[in-house]
Amino acid sequence: MKISTIIITTIILLALLSLAVPKGSCLDVSCRAIKARPSEEYSPNTAWDLGYTGKGIVIAVIDTGVDDEEHESLKDKFVAGVDFTKPFNPITNPDDGSLNPDDDFGHGTLVASITMGTGGSDRTYKGVAPDAKIVDVKEGSVVITERNKNAIQWCIDHKDTDWDSNGPTIYDGIDVIVITAAGGTSGEDNSNGQDDWSQLVNKAVESGIVVVCAAGNSGPDNEGLDAPVAADKAITVGSVDDKNTFNRDNDEVAESSNRGPRKDDGDNNSYDELKPDIVAPGVNIMAAKYNTEDDYREVSGTSFSAPSIAGVVALMLQANPDLKPTLGRNPIQEILRKTAESRGTPNSNLRYGGSDSYYNYSYGWGIVDAYKAVRAAEEWSLPHQNVPPSISITSPKNNAKVSNTVAISGTALDTDGDVLNVELKIDEDNWFNVSMISASSLEWNYTWNTKNVENGMHTIYARAYDSENYSTVVSVDVNIYNKVSTGGGEEEIKINPIYLISATGIIGLVVVIVVCVLLFRRKRPAGLPVSVPPPTPPSVSVPHPVPFVMAKCPNCGNIIKITSAKRPVKVKCPKCGAGSILR
Repeated sequence: MKISTIIITTIILLALLSLAVPKGSCLDVSCRAIKARPSEEYSPNTAWDLGYTGKGIVIAVIDTGVDDEEHESLKDKFVAGVDFTKPFNPITNPDDGSLNPDDDFGHGTLVASITMGTGGSDRTYKGVAPDAKIVDVKEGSVVITERNKNAIQWCIDHKDTDWDSNGPTIYDGIDVIVITAAGGTSGEDNSNGQDDWSQLVNKAVESGIVVVCAAGNSGPDNEGLDAPVAADKAITVGSVDDKNTFNRDNDEVAESSNRGPRKDDGDNNSYDELKPDIVAPGVNIMAAKYNTEDDYREVSGTSFSAPSIAGVVALMLQANPDLKPTLGRNPIQEILRKTAESRGTPNSNLRYGGSDSYYNYSYGWGIVDAYKAVRAAEEWSLPHQNVPPSISITSPKNNAKVSNTVAISGTALDTDGDVLNVELKIDEDNWFNVSMISASSLEWNYTWNTKNVENGMHTIYARAYDSENYSTVVSVDVNIYNKVSTGGGEEEIKINPIYLISATGIIGLVVVIVVCVLLFRRKRPAGLPVSVPPPTPPSVSVPHPVPFVMAKCPNCGNIIKITSAKRPVKVKCPKCGAGSILR
């Protein structure tokens, strides 16, 4: 065979192969890239390798409905449903969960297949939790409306419902809600988390349901986040492009993915503004197409990264059912943050005052790691009384004299978790984040340039945070003692501030004493003969009192008497030897 024939044949085969393989980050790629599904890259360190596939977990998809009866990837997923797009009717549209709504838009079917799809006959496009089941909550829109609020409340009311009324089963109630709608004319743009929608999400979490929300697609220059994804207790999910590879090294945040933080709500907790929480693949994802039996389509956006996180949550809950939010804690949120693969430069000086050693505006705490999240879920125990972290400042010592560049360092420890970050502040300035070496028992350090700081006493404060509580604030006082240039090339120590003591009263007292002495000495000496004239008193020259000032040495506090009228005058403390200038 001629070489030219071989080349042409190879090109044709490659072309046919490219047509046969769907483009983009198909579910068979993204599900492996987050370490949920086994792969040559990560096995045996994947969630499915550990035996977790979402069995026994019920996920409510609040969306446009789901084609769970028609599409091959979602058959036999339905356990309950309700349709908020029509008036309720006990016969035609009951609200007890017995209705199975249809998807007439397509969005909800895509979301459900990414979360829990079985992949159909060839199992290619399996979702993250293929053994989870669905509660189909149709509210009919991809933006927030009043129906969405009603849908969330319905889920809260039915979180423990026995769907088939046949006694306890592993698929009763609602464990997870996934919401991919945000904003809209009925919602609240750039929310601070205090709107009705966000507060309802918080209520759902407090009732024991994990709520996963898509961050939105208005990035990279969005201003804040919309309702209800701005909710404190929602797991807010951004999107990354996995470049259609299992390897995560080249993953980048999607251009359109909303950036954080959320608008400030004005409370003392700076951490609830830190959104998004986490990111997952959401670019060119192959998911189930509605109104078909076995067709799939490519989609992008945070609406299709959030379902992957909902699936990971299902895996975690299967590994440890006690992870459901209780007693004011949301351990799922904590674990997802702690086990994520950090990306981007940490943003320590946030627009709204929060700070963290790992959080980044674009990536949140990083890319989800399903394997690490599930392993952490296995090891998590029932909620306990949190022990706040402790912190110490080891350098500089209290009341130390410092100058120029000062190394501030110390240690922090959390006995029942990890220290998330250490913060410092100088005097009454704002708190700011400092670098840490490790997370459980750690050292921290910060380099402080004091050259632009006023000489004198200053206080350094430090505190640590463990995602629930701050440590007790510790502090040390330091005496800044820098040299300043006089402009003539010579450096001299400045008295700043100088405490001047008025000498007017002292001068007046001296004059009175001198006059009294003179009058006393002018009296006639007793016992001399009358014929003998008294001796002429020696002439006493009364010098004009020289004005002077008293200055306090900034180094040792010694009071120095300064009589020279010349200004500026160099002064040397007779006690400690420190040189000063008085102007």
